[in-house]
Amino acid sequence: MTTPVDLKSLEKKTWKSFFDDGLWDIYLGLMLGLMGVSRMLDESGLSEDQATAIHFGLLVLVMIIFFLGKRLITVPRMGRVKFKAKKRRKISGVLFISIIVGLIVWWFSASMTNASPEQQSSLKTFFPLIYALNALLVFGLIGYFASFERLYYIGVLFALPVPLDQWLYDSYGINLGYILFLIAGAIIVAVGVGYLVRFLKAYPRVQVST
Repeated sequence: MTTPVDLKSLEKKTWKSFFDDGLWDIYLGLMLGLMGVSRMLDESGLSEDQATAIHFGLLVLVMIIFFLGKRLITVPRMGRVKFKAKKRRKISGVLFISIIVGLIVWWFSASMTNASPEQQSSLKTFFPLIYALNALLVFGLIGYFASFERLYYIGVLFALPVPLDQWLYDSYGINLGYILFLIAGAIIVAVGVGYLVRFLKAYPRVQVST
């Protein structure tokens, strides 16, 4: 007697195994850390062009590390996994909405340059909340659609630095700035490295016979 195969359960398990290498965690953690590095560069006394060049170079380096990791570590052990068109549409929709929200906030911030001190103070309260809600929504929805539950806590760590930094400064005059981004990013990277080590032990490299 054969046991019927639960295709949905099998598909979900496949998606989960795709993220077992921890490389997405490491990539996102480094990207969050780069937000802190960007603030460091702004405060370093470098010119805007120099700071932009350094930040862009680090951004490209992080992307290269991620793609090489997938190519040299994950693919030889698990093969290639592609999202179904339906999943891609949902994730693309979430990212599109996130970009629209970001553009609206940016436009609103730019339009407040010549605003009164009271209006600028309201913006300082408004922006961190929108940033945090946007991060939670984006990472939460993508984590749900991609069956990548670790994105829930990653979303929280992405959401915290900006409002927490603003609250500490307003309440106690403490300006941690880039430190919060670096700490949150380091936590995500550390978790990713742990998954990567476990992945390397659990999935030996497939030897292709010739």
